[in-house]
Amino acid sequence: MYQIKNIMPDIQKPAVLHLPKFSIGCYFRAEKYRADGTITYKGPWFANTVLNTGLDNLEGRRSLEPGQTYSAARFVNVGTGTSEPAITQSGLDTFLASTSTTYGSQTTASSSGDEGAGDPAWRSYQQTLAFAIGGCTGNLSELGLSYSSNSSYLNRQLFRDDVGDPTVITVLSDEGLRITVKTIMYATMAVGETSTGTININGSSVGYTIALQSGWLTWAGLCIAYLDGYSSVISIATEGGSFVRPNSFSKSSYVNGNYYNDEEGVWNPGRFTGDWKRIKTTMQSDGGQQRDLFIITLDTAQTIVDTEEVKLTLRRSWGRV
Repeated sequence: MYQIKNIMPDIQKPAVLHLPKFSIGCYFRAEKYRADGTITYKGPWFANTVLNTGLDNLEGRRSLEPGQTYSAARFVNVGTGTSEPAITQSGLDTFLASTSTTYGSQTTASSSGDEGAGDPAWRSYQQTLAFAIGGCTGNLSELGLSYSSNSSYLNRQLFRDDVGDPTVITVLSDEGLRITVKTIMYATMAVGETSTGTININGSSVGYTIALQSGWLTWAGLCIAYLDGYSSVISIATEGGSFVRPNSFSKSSYVNGNYYNDEEGVWNPGRFTGDWKRIKTTMQSDGGQQRDLFIITLDTAQTIVDTEEVKLTLRRSWGRV
């Protein structure tokens, strides 16, 4: 009897680089008003609860602000439900009305963070969405931000009083309601701060250092192109050479509940040669503007010759605060 030995080549998976996670938070403030401008109620700021479906809705988004045209979270919804918010919900208990009408100025703010104090970088976008006089009347108890009217919710919360307890806002027929929304995107590190990790390249563990760049802080509005592989760019370089983009860049299908997506860049043989040392991720707007997001430096350079292909998979993850 002959013994047959199957000889199969080792199949090396492309390097998988886990980028630091970003987190989304949101805060609300409500006020009632009359036609003559009188403010009849002004409540405190209170935090939202980002829903699981809200995290799923972030995949592939480029913006959260209503001034943008691509997949913006432009609707605020109000209702009369009273259940405590749970991350497993997908919308309001009892929907009453929604609006995407903005009021007043829309503002942004940012901070590069403080590494010594343990404060991460963040960028915020603040807007006020307004219901006209008589546009939503009754005893309101819940609200949430969404991408369509009463659909594709980002978050849900009960109206809260000064001590954080649920409260009811009674809007009369001669009153309107304005909801100010502040959406914040938090990094896990300060600008210029570094963290370390390892990736597997051709069966070997290679250490790296990653640093957050200031580019995303300067974007108009609150850009979350970090989550959208098709509006971002990855490139590689030697220690001091120019960055080279891949021949192709593909994004895997997102699976609900994962809160991450993977994108693979492929540099065909001859596209990049030399001692691979650095990786750069760059956000790109619809208009072609670019902002650097991360610079990653490998501890040990990887020599690439002109007959070798390079594959690199990035994992972009996000969550709630």
